[in-house]
Amino acid sequence: MRKLLLLVLAVPAFASAATAGSSSSAPVTLTTNEPVVALAADGDRAALMVSRRASWQIAIWTPRARRTLPVHTVADPGCSKFCGPGGSLALAGTRVGWDEVAYGNTLETSVSIATLARHRALSLGAGGWDESSGGGGDEVLVPIADGRLLAFTIQVHCGDPEADGEPSCPPGRQVGDVVSASVWRAARRGRCPTYRDYYPAGHCALVAKAKGELSVLAVDAGRIAARTDHGIVLLTASGGRLRDLAVENVRAAAVSGNRLALRVPGSVEIYDTASGQLVKSFPAEGSARLDRLEDLDHGILVTAMGKTVTLRRLSDGRTARITMGGIAHAQLEPAGLFVAGGRRVTFVPMADVLRRLG
Repeated sequence: MRKLLLLVLAVPAFASAATAGSSSSAPVTLTTNEPVVALAADGDRAALMVSRRASWQIAIWTPRARRTLPVHTVADPGCSKFCGPGGSLALAGTRVGWDEVAYGNTLETSVSIATLARHRALSLGAGGWDESSGGGGDEVLVPIADGRLLAFTIQVHCGDPEADGEPSCPPGRQVGDVVSASVWRAARRGRCPTYRDYYPAGHCALVAKAKGELSVLAVDAGRIAARTDHGIVLLTASGGRLRDLAVENVRAAAVSGNRLALRVPGSVEIYDTASGQLVKSFPAEGSARLDRLEDLDHGILVTAMGKTVTLRRLSDGRTARITMGGIAHAQLEPAGLFVAGGRRVTFVPMADVLRRLG
């Protein structure tokens, strides 16, 4: 086993802002020994993943308490081709979820969870898909969380019937198409759909099923925004249908209050969740892979491209930018902004965020 990656608290990166205000309103920065590859936040704490080759660690950081707590570590798992974190984190209160990916004869995916009180990893879902030879199979997509709700998707790809792919593709479907999907949430009791046998099984509850795509994109205040074959659906945590939007080619989403942000080719579109009407649209600078929709909160849209995080206030379009030392990740909570890049993670209190926007 490789030596665990160590996280060390450092002095604030924004020295001028830190010295200008009180300690409770000044930005705080964490320095890590390895690059931060994923970030999630909920309330006044953040989950971060640091990684170097096959070794990676997940920790919870509470900046106001100046406390960092390692939660889960994998060192040198020894896969024949590739295995490791999928690069996504989800934080729901004291529960942190993550995805793992392994490439071999099949694409193996899984979602697991741990808590601040109980670090032992529990498996929520796992799947194997023979994508290279025309076989079918299951794929578990990344977990997404907010508040008490942590949700994920399991989707089924169809296979070539001539190659005995299971399930075989029905008429009108191509090999690899998603023919069914289900959305699940972490729960206190209930059986999870599948699990990785090297982690104990966790507890899950079924939210919804579909004969086709149903991919969780965003979670907020007990609601789930999911992509379907026909657009976007907004669900309750128990599977109730709140709103359908016929918006095509959605790559990412963020929801907050009565606003739903959707990343579509060339722009970010803002919809009213009550009426379903398009209320604003902002041009994107690059593709959805490069110019990423990160979050939406407090009426502020957060995007990231390269080393730069952009904050845009929906009411007047005013923007502010923060440049990091590596590929940027950002999450906005009522408490403030968490932004990571390279070996640094900074918490910027909401009062400071609002000052930056003028």
